[in-house]
Amino acid sequence: MTPFFFFDFTLDKSAMPPVVTVPESPCPKVPFEQNNLCPYPIPKTDEIVKDIERAAYQVDTFKFVSDLFECGAIAISNQVDHFNRDEREERYMQIIKTYQPDQQKSLAEIFAKIYALLSSVVYDNGVFNDYLGEIFMRCNLGSKAAGQFFTPYNVSSLMARCLLDSDRLKKKAEKGKIISINDPACGGGGMLIAALEVLRSFGINYARDCFIEANDIDIRCVHMTYLQLSLAGAPAIVRHQDTFSRDCRSVWYTPAYLFQYLRFHKFDNPYDNSKFQQRRQQL
Repeated sequence: MTPFFFFDFTLDKSAMPPVVTVPESPCPKVPFEQNNLCPYPIPKTDEIVKDIERAAYQVDTFKFVSDLFECGAIAISNQVDHFNRDEREERYMQIIKTYQPDQQKSLAEIFAKIYALLSSVVYDNGVFNDYLGEIFMRCNLGSKAAGQFFTPYNVSSLMARCLLDSDRLKKKAEKGKIISINDPACGGGGMLIAALEVLRSFGINYARDCFIEANDIDIRCVHMTYLQLSLAGAPAIVRHQDTFSRDCRSVWYTPAYLFQYLRFHKFDNPYDNSKFQQRRQQL
């Protein structure tokens, strides 16, 4: 029998005790209904897109959304990755200082909704989707010049189901082996999220039995993939990297990866660390 594991999102939570009632507060209650065990209202992408459109009317939408994703990725990374914390905190402050106080507040409020939306997939009946890819494209930020159009999620889901073998993966997980998935041009992470959904449908706890390696040459895609995998609870390393030259510019470790480093450390690569590379060249 597999021992209990903190990150086991495949457990049936229907028998869990109800959420403790929060004491009355001056803030008015907002009623919500959803067919989900998630204890908080799950925002809709329509709502987030409208919030972005309202908040970005004074600035360039492309910059606003890019900064939104980058600040969100930094906020999560800095909670767990202390090695890169100072450098990324400095970058965070550089971004925030370019916005007025009301715009800074909008960034925080919109990211709170994105956080709630992406993390809702870890609950039973949670709906997997390429939410950030959808938001990105609905804000008309796709690049025709670069051929950058994110694959519709239903197509990604179909591809994942065609490629992943249920029996083989179940046997591997039952033996305690790690299922590794690699996407060398991950985009916003939609393909990887679809793979997680398929693994979960097989009854596999991807948070313990799966490792993901994702690369992309576009730093915005790196931030999007990192956010989606982190909040879905997937152990992963996301690299800002040219897959052909292997030139690695930055590395992003998800919380589930770092919390289980002893299990997944063999997938780490010291050459990803720019400081390590500089030291090696000096020898």
